[in-house]
Amino acid sequence: MKNRYIVQLDGLRFYAVLMVMIAHWLQWQWTNPILTKIPFVHGVTLFFVLSGFLITRILLENRDTYNKNRLNKSHLVKRFYIRRFFRIFPLYYLLIFILFIFNYQNSRELFPWLVTYTSNIYQSIHNVYIGDFNHFWSLAVEEQFYLFWPFVILFIKPNRTFAVIVGSIILALLTRIYLHFYVGHWMATSYFTLSCMHALGLGAFLAFLKLYKPNVIKTLSKPWLLYLTLFAYVGSLILQNKLNLAWYKELFDAFFFAILAMFIILRASENGFKGILKWALENKFVVYSGKISYGLYVFHLFIPNLFYFIAPRIGLSISNKYTFFVVAYFLTFLVAHISWKLVESPINRLKNRVPYVK
Repeated sequence: MKNRYIVQLDGLRFYAVLMVMIAHWLQWQWTNPILTKIPFVHGVTLFFVLSGFLITRILLENRDTYNKNRLNKSHLVKRFYIRRFFRIFPLYYLLIFILFIFNYQNSRELFPWLVTYTSNIYQSIHNVYIGDFNHFWSLAVEEQFYLFWPFVILFIKPNRTFAVIVGSIILALLTRIYLHFYVGHWMATSYFTLSCMHALGLGAFLAFLKLYKPNVIKTLSKPWLLYLTLFAYVGSLILQNKLNLAWYKELFDAFFFAILAMFIILRASENGFKGILKWALENKFVVYSGKISYGLYVFHLFIPNLFYFIAPRIGLSISNKYTFFVVAYFLTFLVAHISWKLVESPINRLKNRVPYVK
């Protein structure tokens, strides 16, 4: 499994960012009571489970190598952060500084929070939307996760790894319950880093099982378990909407979706989906979109304003929301593609100079 590229995970990244785009660009315009209840916002939850899975897999595999060869794990930590720096920081900070220079919206007011990856803390405190920067809360969660998780995984005793991962999931649920009842801000309940550890922790849980419990993985990867989880989640979604269980939605909906996401990732990372689902996850457009999904996600909330700036100047007007969605997607795709070719990919190749193990 070590360093094995799994093409269907790139496919899942595409659908995760597509879900977020639907939630941000389209869903708020719908009036159909069924469509408005579909949790497209859980594209972020899928991203978190994927991130928890991939990052923990990297850490566990390299921890075992370093332990086996009696290498200094501080070097592993250093290399992990250097590689994360090359992948995440350049695009993000380039965009933040450009928007700061042009005084875009509230970029200067939020700059200290954006530049320190703490916008989720700002929103957890104030319970406010922050305009086109709103989606950066999830990037802040990811960066804060990267700050402490390597130390947790690399420096605990290996025989305590499972307990720590499960404990992180339980801690997330307890944190959400506490924030819901004693703080009352839904953004704190949803955006605070510990509140998101249920999804990141479930990804880590899957990575642990795949590395150390192959027999358990063989059982869990049976298709009927995925379908059962899907039906159970859809059933819970219908029930919470029928009974108007707002507390359940805020506290547990993301957790149960994260369990579904874990089974989807398990299926994709084991034998992979077959038939039409295989094509849906592996066709070239989907895979490439998944590869540039970081750029798609970072840019997507800024694209409507870019479109409204350009459109009148070229005599273009779009009134149909679905046409706008398609145009906005491909404009985002174009910007992310250029970003990938000119910024992300060249810098990302520098990671090859910093392997985890020499």
